[in-house]
Amino acid sequence: MEMRNIISEINRYTSISRERELTNTEKNERNTYRKLYLKKFRENFRNHLDNIKVVYMDENGNEINPN
Repeated sequence: MEMRNIISEINRYTSISRERELTNTEKNERNTYRKLYLKKFRENFRNHLDNIKVVYMDENGNEINPN
């Protein structure tokens, strides 16, 4: 499931909860979507961090190998 669909479902349950109290089933579904959102967010963030490359430069702008 894509992030925008997960966010949409979370927002839908939030909107419903403003009008009335959620049923236990709805609360469980909302919590499931929240957990899924956090899981995917962490995966995406970790992937982003794993793809960062640190480059060291000398005063002339040349790349330096840190080893």
